Amino acid sequence: MTYYGTSNTVMAAKKSPRRTDVRFSIETEREADGRWIAEITDLPGAMAYGQTEDEACANVYAVALRIIADDVQKSKQLPETITLARATA
Repeated sequence: MTYYGTSNTVMAAKKSPRRTDVRFSIETEREADGRWIAEITDLPGAMAYGQTEDEACANVYAVALRIIADDVQKSKQLPETITLARATA
């Protein structure tokens, strides 16, 4: 079996009207069956597959946001690494 590994940083899509600077370090590998797996090692449980490397990265990015949202909802607190800029009127 041959595995190919790369390292990527993914951020919110540029075309999104709600663009943010949420960034994750993503590790990718190509599986023996041709699928790609992407993992965010700093976030336990954040792994996803895709037919292409880009698809795997997009899938794991979505998983990571869901994990963070679930953690925030359960704890009722933002992680220290996330800051919100509040707009003033």
